Amino acid sequence: MDTDTADELEQLRFRAYGPSADIHADPGAQQRLRELEGAARSHKTVAHAAVVVLQDAEEPPAIVAAPDPEPAPLSELDEPIAVAEAKPPSRRRLPRSTRILWAGSIVAAAAVAAAATYGLAAMTPVSVSSGAPQIATLKPESLAKKVPAGWFGAGASSRTWEFYGLTLFETTSGMFGGTGDDCMMVVTTADIPEEGESTDNWSVSGISNGACSVGAFPATIEIAVNSNVPEELRAAFPDSAIQFVKRGDDIGVFVDKG
Repeated sequence: MDTDTADELEQLRFRAYGPSADIHADPGAQQRLRELEGAARSHKTVAHAAVVVLQDAEEPPAIVAAPDPEPAPLSELDEPIAVAEAKPPSRRRLPRSTRILWAGSIVAAAAVAAAATYGLAAMTPVSVSSGAPQIATLKPESLAKKVPAGWFGAGASSRTWEFYGLTLFETTSGMFGGTGDDCMMVVTTADIPEEGESTDNWSVSGISNGACSVGAFPATIEIAVNSNVPEELRAAFPDSAIQFVKRGDDIGVFVDKG
């Protein structure tokens, strides 16, 4: 199992068994978790079979001699019976080609076992938010404050989310011009220009941060809860760090109390 697949499995397990499990509402994620769990079990079975082969190769099969039958009493015999000399069973030597194939299978099994052991020892799973608990899932809000088109890359139909005096909204590019499949910004709601105001040379005094997704990695923004954030956010999460992770229509909110 490669690193990307193992990371995906760890994320799905966190969604299924973590403190804020939400996989029950995502049938596609449930099916993917079952597939990856089955693949992980198959991987462990192959490694175990390789170890068994190595153990069997190190110990030659034992030869168990059957017990001699108890002789009948002489009184019941008409004539004495000659006792044949017991000969040990002969061992048939395997052909050279068979021995080579057998040795090759042992080497291959050892390689599989070694690779599996190294992979398990070298890879340490890391969860999507470093173990920080998810405290909320934000949904797009139709009544949120309108973000002017073009302001920090906002489009005419950009969706918005609100969280304790902050507004998050979709953008067409990253904060510094980077592009991605899915980009967003977070700003202090009070800094958003009013409808009809000019956005030329507009400045902000609070939070302004952006991010884009890259490949399989979602757009993720982290902020520190300090004097730059709205007072209502500081009151709710003092001396904390907050992470916003955008996946599709939803934004997960994770909090680290420090």
